[in-house]
Amino acid sequence: MQALLIPVDGSEYSARAIDYVARRVKSTSEPVRLHLLNVQAPIVTVNVKLFVSQESLQEYYREEGTKAITPAAEQLKAHGLEATPHISVGDAGKIICDFAVEKAATEIIMGTHGRGALAGTLIGSVAQKTVHLSPVPVVLVK
Repeated sequence: MQALLIPVDGSEYSARAIDYVARRVKSTSEPVRLHLLNVQAPIVTVNVKLFVSQESLQEYYREEGTKAITPAAEQLKAHGLEATPHISVGDAGKIICDFAVEKAATEIIMGTHGRGALAGTLIGSVAQKTVHLSPVPVVLVK
């Protein structure tokens, strides 16, 4: 059984990746397990830690993650597909790759903003880091 991990951030690039996954899944007779993953960047400033409870911070991460995952889940449902949603916090590229191992994903499919090598080098790229660290194939959808 294939297991596809689809990292989403709520962008149009994630929506394109979802459409790609739907076409792929519909073209195969093999059963496929789908996982949606949103990774929230940690808020680590001293002021936040001093004035915001850990519980409030976790609730914030859940709310923001849900905002990013819900459109992707609805998009998959419109194609007649279901996915298990997951929200995590941390370094997105590393979390995505660790999650792929944890869920025995056979492939990671993700949208890319396509900023190019120079911009990716200057501002960092989740897609670049994922491709570099991933133990499974990564498909980037532009």
